[in-house]
Amino acid sequence: MLEQGVGMSDANERRWASALAALDANLLVALDALVQESNVTRAARRVGVTQSAMSQTLARLRRQFDDPILVKVGRTMEPSPFALRISGRLHAAINQLEAVVRDRPTFDPGTATGRLVVATVDYLAMLLVPKLRAIVAAEAPGVRLAIHALDPESITDRLAEGVAHLYLGVRGQTERALQTQRLHDERLVVLLRRDHPLASAPPSLHAYAHAEHVHVSPRREAGSIVGRSLAAAGRDRRVAVEVPFFALLPDLLRGSDLVATVPGRIAAHFAEAFDLAVQPVPLELPTFEVCMAWHPTFSADPALAWLRDAVMRVAVD
Repeated sequence: MLEQGVGMSDANERRWASALAALDANLLVALDALVQESNVTRAARRVGVTQSAMSQTLARLRRQFDDPILVKVGRTMEPSPFALRISGRLHAAINQLEAVVRDRPTFDPGTATGRLVVATVDYLAMLLVPKLRAIVAAEAPGVRLAIHALDPESITDRLAEGVAHLYLGVRGQTERALQTQRLHDERLVVLLRRDHPLASAPPSLHAYAHAEHVHVSPRREAGSIVGRSLAAAGRDRRVAVEVPFFALLPDLLRGSDLVATVPGRIAAHFAEAFDLAVQPVPLELPTFEVCMAWHPTFSADPALAWLRDAVMRVAVD
């Protein structure tokens, strides 16, 4: 008997699940209006249909629920016991459905509050964040801008979880699962102190290869494009110092004969700010693309769309 009872329960659940799947949500809206108004004409006006259409809908509801829904009592209509019993739950459910339908995220920079998180390497932070902060302060003064250090091994997960909202960096393997947009292209140059022996003229390949180098590796990767290109040319270089931050370069270069091969934009920034010199690299090196990336889940988020637009404005070629 227990097994039979379970079987009947499962069949009953399947029947009601099938009925729910076939139910037109518009019927529930009409049912709520009919129960609330207890009048076909007023219910039709409330929903925005004709009286005739609402009468037809009432007939469908009566067939759907096998219940009169509204009962004529004298000159008026009153909800049936079934309609009265479900009235509260139905009305609450309709309100919830309306909230779901109307729930569209909006972003008004002038009144917005909260926190926008950008993950990036320090050289892009130095170049872009002051300008980005100026836009945020002017257009979205209630928004707090947070800059996180780049961790390429976890950035995709952090973007997916909403811990970070935008990534700025060199296009590579990191962005394969993300949506991206190009910011600009970069070319590597040599940065060195102004009175360095190699600063007076473009260095030869021999002189460049025999200089002592600072290698900046934010991603802590083995090897570099410079090392590989030198090896392809039958040369090698001595990396005297390896650091994770571009911000360490000015103090390292100003007091030594070290040279650093870095993106042209940060080289120009350091040259002006710290009286350093810039020379071309005596090697054929490819340019590389700097991009911003975000998780597809948040593509339509208006706050993050505004952030991406702001970044584009400060990262123009």
